[in-house]
Amino acid sequence: MALNSSAVRGEDYIWITLPNLLAFAFNWSLLGALMVQLYTYHISFRDRLGFKILVYSVFILDLAQTCSATYDAAQWFGYGWGDPSVLEKGYTTFLNVPLLTSIIGAAVQTFFGWRIWSFSKSNILFGFIISMALTQLGGSIATSYFLFPREKASPVSSIHQSVGVRLGTSAAVDIVIAGCMTYYLLKSRNEFSMRTNAVVTKLVRLTIETGTITAAAAIIDLVFFLTLEHNSLHQLSGVNLSKLYTNSLLMLFNNRLLARREAPLVETGSSPADRSWQRQGWNAVGNRQYSDISSLETFQAASGKM
Repeated sequence: MALNSSAVRGEDYIWITLPNLLAFAFNWSLLGALMVQLYTYHISFRDRLGFKILVYSVFILDLAQTCSATYDAAQWFGYGWGDPSVLEKGYTTFLNVPLLTSIIGAAVQTFFGWRIWSFSKSNILFGFIISMALTQLGGSIATSYFLFPREKASPVSSIHQSVGVRLGTSAAVDIVIAGCMTYYLLKSRNEFSMRTNAVVTKLVRLTIETGTITAAAAIIDLVFFLTLEHNSLHQLSGVNLSKLYTNSLLMLFNNRLLARREAPLVETGSSPADRSWQRQGWNAVGNRQYSDISSLETFQAASGKM
């Protein structure tokens, strides 16, 4: 939120302080939702170690992001209350908005890229997604460098360029991921039963919704940051983008609970498809099978191995 307070009129301060205050409140709300999702995941699934490391790592990073943002809020609205000059100081903004958010985003995007690779087996597509995720991470590192508190502020043009790379690439890769996931999920529908297809349809909707939300948040943050001066409206999405990524990831993992309710029973068969499902973690009980669905590829296309 660093700015030149001498260039801001008194009546404009509301556009600086209020968006930040609302952003911090929303950040805590999303953290609460994330904790509920993490608890649900913890008690419901026994995933492989790699999945657990991913889930708990992004949660810890997101918790650190909230702590950092809360420290800034305390400086601006607590210790510095009534002193406009504190609004010139970024404090730990260089850490919580660009860096931690992009690390979390890159981790989630890489995971989705790997899921897409498990469907398509396309190294080119996987490499493209990874390169975009790393590009937005590189933009965040540059942004953090430019925003790091120092005696001489970094050129505004440099900050704008690095922010453009970070948010623009992040939005683009989210759109690519949502499009690819939707395509491969829809492509897999004909391979399963009607009941399973209903779950696939819900997975498609979830994929589109989460991808659209994160992409829209990045675009809004970018547009507001580049076009609106002497206000902090971009913070409404910027401060909370990491929470959107983490909640989206946990929603995907926890969506397996829905799959358990929607497809509790599947008749045992002797076809290659049935044997394939058995290899993917279904437990036989008598002449029927009850879905354990212990891996993330619930009702996905042929590969289904993670």
